[in-house]
Amino acid sequence: MKRYYYGLDVLRGLGIFAVITLHTAFYFYHDLYSVDLNNPTPIITLIGFLLMFAGLFAMISGLVYTLQYTLHPDAKTRIKAMVVSAISLLVIAYFYFIFTGPGIVHFETQTMDESLLVGLINQGRFSGVSFQRLFYVDSLVMLAINIALLAGVFKLFGNYFKSTQKPTILLGLATLFLVISALRIPLYSHYQNALEENQWGTFLLLNWFVAKNNPILPFFAFALYGAYIALLLRLFPFKGIRNRLVPLSISFILLGTLGYILAPETMLEREIDLTWYFIMVIQIGLFFAIILSFIWFFDIRFTKFKAKFFARFGIAGLTPFVLESLVSALIFAFITLFIPLELGIVGALIYGLSLAFVWGGFLMLWELGAYRFGIEWFHSHFVKKFGGSTKRAKLAGDIDDSSDT
Repeated sequence: MKRYYYGLDVLRGLGIFAVITLHTAFYFYHDLYSVDLNNPTPIITLIGFLLMFAGLFAMISGLVYTLQYTLHPDAKTRIKAMVVSAISLLVIAYFYFIFTGPGIVHFETQTMDESLLVGLINQGRFSGVSFQRLFYVDSLVMLAINIALLAGVFKLFGNYFKSTQKPTILLGLATLFLVISALRIPLYSHYQNALEENQWGTFLLLNWFVAKNNPILPFFAFALYGAYIALLLRLFPFKGIRNRLVPLSISFILLGTLGYILAPETMLEREIDLTWYFIMVIQIGLFFAIILSFIWFFDIRFTKFKAKFFARFGIAGLTPFVLESLVSALIFAFITLFIPLELGIVGALIYGLSLAFVWGGFLMLWELGAYRFGIEWFHSHFVKKFGGSTKRAKLAGDIDDSSDT
C-alpha cells in the first residue's frame, strides 16, 4: 500500500492558505462590528462557515498519524514520539495564541482581544494576556490533544490497528464518540456557570472538553474518523474505499442538513446548540468526500499533476500560520502610514488573498533551503530524538511512495 498520499499535503496546504486569507480578511474588515448576525449576507455566512473547518485538519491528522502507527515497526517507539509531538505542539500552540495569534472578537462590546505582539502593533502598547486567551482552545491546541488521545488509543488497542480486518469497529467507535459529543450542549452551560461563579476546578476540568472553540467534544471524533479512513487505505484498493466512504458521506450530509433545517439559525452567533451539532455532522460527511476526492485526484488518477504551491503550505505551513496575524498587522500598519485604509469586505478579502500569495512565494524560496529554522524544522528535530519524525523527510524533499506519511 502507499505510505504517502500527496493529495493530503495539497489539501492541508489549501486549508492553511484559506485560513490565512480568511483570518486576515476577517480582522481587517472595517465594518466587522456592524455585521448583522441575525441576517448576514451570503458572503459573511460563507466566511463564517469556512472558519469552522478545523475539523478537516483534525481528520487529516488522525488519518496520517494512524498510517504512521500501523506502518511503523516499533509501536512503543511510535507512541512515545506521538506523545512528545503532542507536548511540543501544545507549547507551540500556547506561544502562538499568546504572542502572535489572531484577535478574539467581542461583538457585544465591539472590542478585540489581541495577542501581545499584534496588540503592540495595533495599539502601541502591551495590553497583557486575557484570561480568555490563556484558556482558549484553538486549532493547534485541539490537534495536540487529539495526537495525545490517539497515542492513548494506540496504547490500549494497538493490536487492533496493526492487524484488524474489520475497520467498521473503528467507524462505530467514532460514531459513538460523535453521539456522546452532543453532551457538550448541556455541559457548556455548566462550563459557563463555573466561570461566572469562580468554580475553577470545574472550569479547568471542562475546558478542553467543551470550551467555545475546538474542544475534545466533538473534535476527537474527527480524528477517529480520519483513523478509520487510514485503515481503509491500508486494507482496500481505492474502489473498495470509495464504495464505503461515498454512502457514509452522503448519509452524514443528509442527516446533518435535515437537523440544521429543523434547528434554530444561530451559526454566526456561535451558540453551542443543535445548530452547531448538526453543522459538525454535515462537516464529517463533507470532509469524507473532500479527502476521498483529493486522494483520488492526486494519488490515483493524476499522479503526475503536482499542485506544489499548495503542497508547500501542507508541508511547512505552520510557520506562516503562526506568524500571519503578526505580519498582516505589520504590513497594514506600514501601508496606513501613507494611505488611510478602511477595507470593505471585498477589499479585506483581496488583502487577505494577497498576503496568502506572498506567503506562497516565500515558501517557494524557502523550499530551496529545506525550510531550515522554521517551526516545523525545530519541531521535527526535537521529536526525532524521541523516536522519529517523518516530517523531516518532507522538509528535505526526500519523501516518496515507499516512506512513511
